[in-house]
Amino acid sequence: MVLSRRSMLRTLGTSLAAASASNLVWTGRARASDLALSDRIDLLYSNQFHFNARGEPQITVGLMTGQTQVELSSPGGFDILPSGDGGTRIRAGNRIRVDLGKTVAAEQTYTLVLEELAGKQALRPDAAMKRWRHKGFAPSDVEVGTVFGVEGHVLDNRRMLVTSGRFSSEAVALEHAFEAKKDHGAVGKLHPRVAKRSEGGMTARDLEHDVEVAAEGVLWFAPRGGGPVTVHDVLWGTTMGKGQRSDRKYLGNVYVAIDAAGKLSVVNLVSESDLLAGLVPAEIFASAPMEALKAQAVAARGQLVTKVGTRHLADPFLVCAEQHCQVYKGRGHEHPRTTKAVKQTVGLVAMRPSLTQLVDTVYSANSGGHTEHNDVVWPGAADPQLRGRPDPKLGKSFAEGIDAQNIAAFLRKPPVSFSQPPEKSAQTPYRWTATIDPSAVAGNPGVPKDIGIIKAMRVADRGRSGRATTLELTGSKRSVTIRGELRIRRALGGLKSSMFIVSDKDKYGRFVLEGGGHGHGVGLCQHGAMGMARAGKDVRDILGHYYSDCRVVKLW
Repeated sequence: MVLSRRSMLRTLGTSLAAASASNLVWTGRARASDLALSDRIDLLYSNQFHFNARGEPQITVGLMTGQTQVELSSPGGFDILPSGDGGTRIRAGNRIRVDLGKTVAAEQTYTLVLEELAGKQALRPDAAMKRWRHKGFAPSDVEVGTVFGVEGHVLDNRRMLVTSGRFSSEAVALEHAFEAKKDHGAVGKLHPRVAKRSEGGMTARDLEHDVEVAAEGVLWFAPRGGGPVTVHDVLWGTTMGKGQRSDRKYLGNVYVAIDAAGKLSVVNLVSESDLLAGLVPAEIFASAPMEALKAQAVAARGQLVTKVGTRHLADPFLVCAEQHCQVYKGRGHEHPRTTKAVKQTVGLVAMRPSLTQLVDTVYSANSGGHTEHNDVVWPGAADPQLRGRPDPKLGKSFAEGIDAQNIAAFLRKPPVSFSQPPEKSAQTPYRWTATIDPSAVAGNPGVPKDIGIIKAMRVADRGRSGRATTLELTGSKRSVTIRGELRIRRALGGLKSSMFIVSDKDKYGRFVLEGGGHGHGVGLCQHGAMGMARAGKDVRDILGHYYSDCRVVKLW
């Protein structure tokens, strides 16, 4: 489905002009139905983002799920919107409590995601399907994502999922997903199939006045005077699960909906620029050069837009506020310099050469001087815009990549690169050392407890950047082979990266690792972007290096 901006503005929550409808003052109990319930719910699960009257996309961010009671406050009071902007407005005080009513959880099953295909590979999944059949699975293909139009550009962020199996229990499905990831290199996540959405009611109570509003499915809350809205006891620090709680403030509107488990979900509808203003300073030093901040803003914007319709498919929002998507802490975490970078790049995104698909603008802290192929780090097809390549300062040095023959020299005599921080220190994100206690590895993620004391470790395979992709551990009782960049880092106690060599043991009998880089190394290197900016490179130069052959285009 292709939507023009004009048609998007007619959808729920997009027309601020319509929001000027006269306020209604209620005392007692009210139930409104300006918009059919099915239409309201469909809009919550829509896989498009919408634009406000200022021409900015609005993103729905899940703040927390699984709640039975939610409290909101705003200094100027609230308008309760049973049907969203443009419908009935119920004037309320500055503190509201929402209580869960009678609900029915969604009916859904779960299938394993074996592989995720993007770009041209998504149009031709036959080879991937055949490969998984040879591994003993019965694969099927599922398309996710969407096609949408913005200012004459037709954007396609659709992906093809190769899936297998169907489970009624999420816990059982996760066990099978873990096994498929461990034994066969599967993606290791689940794809929900919703047979029937959750349904049920809630009641919003004005804690200062005699106002009570009952609704089915969803209720919207708009702060009078522009906000912000304080959501009390927000659950954070984990991906929509157990964690810490604290009060947090958010710009834009907030709505409360029934989630898949039949509980309350709290969602922030916020403009893309306000959202990024809170995101970017959490991802990069606000003191970084402005062109690096602008590159980070464009990359973060791309991560938001490319996720539309590809994540949280069974939830009434597009992205979550946790690390699973991008950490979003709300109002009060902005910085003037990163906010300036967001404003100066409004509407800029990195696109593939076809100008019909967005680049998957992933990033990490420090590449160590050489970025990595996406398909080395994550299962899936090779992405032409996410190819491992040497830092621009290296010139022809290491042009063929880092391998077993040259990695020792690369790490021990590091070449000068943009990724190298200017400060002089023995331990930096660019080069580091780590010690591994042979008796403390057993029981780490992916390492069996009965392996015993580690006698030897050997890197059997490396990626384009020299990052370890296969690690052989020989224990006193058994041996194990660990595959995957992140699994190797976790198995060895949480390394900065898997770009390392194993040196001789130290005097305490510990393995000494000499390493480089911080993070997976795919896409934009944040320290490299800072180095390029200090050398006079602009945002397009930076993005053009880290996302091969990309086109930086202004969409809004």
